[in-house]
Amino acid sequence: MATLYPKDIINNVLITETQDIVNRHSYLAFLFIGLGIEFLGKCIDKNVQKWDSKSKDHEEPPFDKAIKELFPPKYHVLLDKYKLRDKLRNGMAHFLAPKDNIGLTQLSHDKAGKMNNEDHPFDNGVRLVLVVEYFYNDFVEACKKVLAMEFFDDDKMNEPFLTVPD
Repeated sequence: MATLYPKDIINNVLITETQDIVNRHSYLAFLFIGLGIEFLGKCIDKNVQKWDSKSKDHEEPPFDKAIKELFPPKYHVLLDKYKLRDKLRNGMAHFLAPKDNIGLTQLSHDKAGKMNNEDHPFDNGVRLVLVVEYFYNDFVEACKKVLAMEFFDDDKMNEPFLTVPD
């Protein structure tokens, strides 16, 4: 029986398996990245030591916490301006589509070669556009920040997360 810890989930699922999904199923990758961001937010919330619990003092949602603490500053403004948690994460998680004003694409759709990482994510005048490859790269950097963090011995990050039967 294999026992996986939260950092194993980050390495094996959020980074490695999501890379495969980005390469083979780019649309679904947005779902996994959105849920993964929420997982990272739960990882860094030291006030909640049970995975299925919410913070008692009504701190910000885990998705928002992860964006603010782990992602580049260019994402921070998107939380309010585009309601990123609701329109991306919730839309994808609840009905497999982003809500209004969020566009999802991949580099192979950029025939003119205008999309670049420096301008990502970008507003095309109608909506916020997320490019899966650039979004994934920023997500991996956020994952690496959590992997590099030290946690107290009794923190949930040092407890078994998932047991996989033989």
